[in-house]
Formats: sequence, structure tokens, C-alpha cells
Amino acid sequence: MNAVASSIAEALEADDPYRSFAEIKRLLEQHLRQINPQIRTRRTGYYNHTHMPDLVMRWPHDDDLSDRYVYLRSTTDADELGFDIRRLARQDRPIVLALGALRPSFDARTLDSLAIDNHTLVLDLAAFAELTAGESADAALRRLIANTVIEGGQGLLDERSVSRLARAMTTGAQAARRGEREGTEDALAFASDTLSPPIARRLTAFLGTLWRASGAPVAALERAPKYPQQLDESSLDYLLEGQEIPDGNFWSRIAREVTLTDLLRHGRITATDNLQHLMRAALSTWNARVCGVAPASVAARRGAAPLHWTTGEGVLSFDAPGFVLTLAQKVDRLTSPAARAAYELPALEEVGNRLPLLGLSLKAITLVNGGGKVAYEGEVGALHGDRLRHLSESLGPGTLVKNLEALPPSGVPVRYNFSARTASVKPPRGSVPLLELVNTSIRLFTDLSRAEEERLVEVIPSGGRTLHAGSEHDMPGAESPAD
Repeated sequence: MNAVASSIAEALEADDPYRSFAEIKRLLEQHLRQINPQIRTRRTGYYNHTHMPDLVMRWPHDDDLSDRYVYLRSTTDADELGFDIRRLARQDRPIVLALGALRPSFDARTLDSLAIDNHTLVLDLAAFAELTAGESADAALRRLIANTVIEGGQGLLDERSVSRLARAMTTGAQAARRGEREGTEDALAFASDTLSPPIARRLTAFLGTLWRASGAPVAALERAPKYPQQLDESSLDYLLEGQEIPDGNFWSRIAREVTLTDLLRHGRITATDNLQHLMRAALSTWNARVCGVAPASVAARRGAAPLHWTTGEGVLSFDAPGFVLTLAQKVDRLTSPAARAAYELPALEEVGNRLPLLGLSLKAITLVNGGGKVAYEGEVGALHGDRLRHLSESLGPGTLVKNLEALPPSGVPVRYNFSARTASVKPPRGSVPLLELVNTSIRLFTDLSRAEEERLVEVIPSGGRTLHAGSEHDMPGAESPAD
């Protein structure tokens, strides 16, 4: 008996049944959150009641499915469990957890069929323990399997069937990544037989994505969905938090399956190796709308930590010695100091020298000098040379740039705010290539040394001339982005 089953069994032995069930509910909540910290659970005040649940579960961002009700049962008798199943509401997708081991002599096939017909999942204590605490070389995949079963499992699952399901899904995920048909098909069959249709479709989409990312032909997989479906959050979590996959071609195909918006929905992913692989591929594939560039601390600038991506709280950040770049869907979602700090403004001459090197065509600009301010908007490309000098002369020496609007090579206007060091696409629902937004923002808002520039382009290709390179050192252009 593992620690999960042991702790619940110990709680069952308490003299006071009310305290016993209260402790079991607490333990269940604890173990469910270990599977998925985003599961919302609510304990009810009921005990030993046929129709009222002991726990209510809900998954965030899951508008297609209702709450799932959990019923604790001290009986392990198949007839008594069947009696309860027939009387529970199918639309609540009940989970009936028998707090003991189901008797080996009972009619498992009949109970399994009854549970499937009533959209109910039946587990005994050993099965729940195996599901939540089973050993696996790939802990992220094990959590994905457990969350999938808890959210959409139906039928009867004992300890052996949970082990078989875990092996089939583990083997299937590995097979799909390698483009091996047999193991992938077996996992797809298990998903169809064990899960409710909405959850089965999610797992099918996950396996189908792995299959396509392997480079194997879609037509070779008979059970693959006819139309590709979007990865759900748990599946994307597995890809990014699981065992490292160093295959660049795999991640290039994954980057075409998901978007920056998908990634920004996640709050738990840290600077995993797989996130770095994904971002290396996604830079030339994804589009973006908003970013901020804040200076790093002196300690970070002096440090030799590797350049890396990380996510959290709805933003994606790139940490580098000297600055932190943050991507979000809206400016007000930026959590870096770039969203709230007022920075020293750059000189007009400095900004004017950078614009052509970055391929930016100036459309509008706001200049300040002391209490004076000049804002100008004209035709694209008209603001250069003599016109900029005239604007500067109207304010006198020491003219600074507060913000500007420019067209990068993609042709979509971007507003660069030097006061807050943020860049945002001018059309409210517009977007530009991610690599384009990142590169122009970093080089407009920061002053990189040659060494920092050389180190940066190893991780983020320039896609144009760097500020320290002449025309003979142009960088190769990036691929066209996919929407």
C-alpha cells in the first residue's frame, strides 16, 4: 500500500465517522492538487448521503463540461455500488470512490458497463492511489494521464486497469513522437474506451499532435482525428515540462500547432529545456502584439547566467544580462517594471541613427525638451534627415524622444513608448512577427555592447543588421510568420 492509500486508510480508522470523512476529503483535495494545481475543489458538509456529493471539482477554462461530483463510499460491494450509480445524475459525471479494495469475485464487466452508461467513474482506493502516486520515469506525462482520467474517465478502473492505462498512454506518447503506428493506435483505442468523448478528443488531439510533429504522414494513422484540434493546457504542460526533446524539427512542427496566445494561458511553466527548444523554433513562426523591455539589475548584468525564456502569470519573459524582455497580450498585463516605471528618454539623434539599421520607417514621433513638446505625424518615410533636424531645432539642443510610431518590414504600425519601454501594435487586434517585435524593441530600448550583441544573436537571430555591424555583416532574414 503506497502513501496515498495508507493515509486514507488511516483516516478511515478514526472513531468519529464525521471527523474521519472530513479528513479523507482534505486528503483527496491535497492529492488532486498534486495532479493538477488548477483543479478547483469544494468540500460539502454532507456525510454518507446518496444524492449529495462529498466533493465538487471544476477545471478552469473548461466551459464545455460541468462540475464533476465525487461520492465517497465505505462499501466495496458491487451490488451496493451499482444501486448508487443508477440513482446519481448522469450530467454530474459522478466519481464513485470506494474506500477499500473491490472484492475479486464481483462482476466487473457488469459494473463497468453500468458506469459507462451513466457517465460515471468507479475507483477503489488502490486504483486512486495508483492513479495519483504511481511511479513513472516521466512525471509530467503521469500527471497528464491522471488529470485526464479524473476529469473525463468513465467505467470501472481498479489498480490493474489504471496500470494498464498508464503503460498504454506512456508507450503511445513515445510511439507517437517516433511516428510508430502500433503503439500510437493502441493509446488512441484506450482513450476512446476509457474517457468521455470530450476528454477523449483532447487526448486524441495530443497524440495526433505528437504524431504530426514526428514528421510521420497523417494518413498513416487510422484513428487520428479528421481535423486537427488545439492542444489543451495539460497536454502543452506535458510537452514543456516533460523529458527533454532536443529534436529541432520536432519543435518546429509543434510551433506551427500552437500560438503565443496558447502559451500565455499557462501560469506554471518555468525555464524548462523544452520551453527553450520551442521558443527557438517559434521566434520565426509566431506573431505577437505587445512587449516590454526593462533593464536588469546590476547583479544580473554582471552574472553569466544563460539567456533563457520563462513563463508565469500570463506573460512570457526572456532574461538576459542587461535587460528582461516580457511578452503579453496587452500592455497592462506586463508584470516587469517596464509597465510602471518612467525611464530616461533617449536623444533624437541616437534614435534616428537606429531606425534605418532596424528597417523601421518612421510614421509619427513625439519630442520633448524641458517643458516643450512637439508631436508630428506624416506620410511613412517622410520623417527623416532634414525634417527630423527641423523638428529638433524647433525645441533646441537636448531634444529627446518620448514615443514614436514606425512600420517594421512587415508593414504593420508599432508604437514604441520610450517612457515605459513598451512596444505595442497600433491596430488593437493586429500583430507582427514575433522576431520582428522582439528585435526592434530590444535594440531601440537598450544599448547593447558588442559582446552582448554577439551573445544575444546566438539565441535570438537578428533578422537584419545589428547595431554594431556594417552592411557587409547583414544577418539572414527570418522566415515569414504563420498566423
